[in-house]
Formats: sequence, C-alpha cells, structure tokens
Amino acid sequence: MLNSTGFDLWADQYDETVKKSEESNQYPFAGYKEILIVIYKEAMGKDNAEILDIGFGTGVLTSRLYDHGHTITGIDFSREMMAKAREKMPAAELIQADLQERPFCHQAVIL
Repeated sequence: MLNSTGFDLWADQYDETVKKSEESNQYPFAGYKEILIVIYKEAMGKDNAEILDIGFGTGVLTSRLYDHGHTITGIDFSREMMAKAREKMPAAELIQADLQERPFCHQAVIL
C-alpha cells in the first residue's frame, strides 16, 4: 500500500496514470470511469448536494461536482494530491488526515 509520501510523489502524474490505465482497462484503474459515472449521476440527481469524498486525490470526480455547484468536503492524506485538487476546487473544504491514524481528528489539517 502506498503511503502519503508515495501519493505525494505520484501527484503530478496521477490524473494521466488514471486516464491511461482506465482507457486500456488495466490495473489499477480498470472500470474506474464507469464507477465515477454512477456516482456522478447519483450526486447530480440532487440540487446543491453536500458531498463528502474520502480519499479524493486530485479531485477527478469531486471537481466535476464542484463545477456544478455542489458543496465539497474532502479528506485525503496526500498534501500534494490536495494541492492539485485545490487548483480545481478553490472554495472546497479539503482536510488533510490519515484515517488509519487514531484519533485522526487530532491529526487533521484544514487547507
């Protein structure tokens, strides 16, 4: 399992890696697009929904919902992934926390 340092190092290439992996139906993102479409449609069925995304990464899904007026709160453990997401969603509430650490609330940093 990658830790936050691994995801920090991956952040610059993450979106492209997801796209290539999903398009070629290869691990680890085979089927990713279909899942995102299901979640997106469910959220878009509600006006101005309040979305909580745990492990939002660079905001691939949540930024689309953000662009349609939904309120986004996100939790992720990678500072660099959060920076990429912040560029897409400047007014979202993004919280840096590792949910594996207990109690994680004491570790949270709102950016």
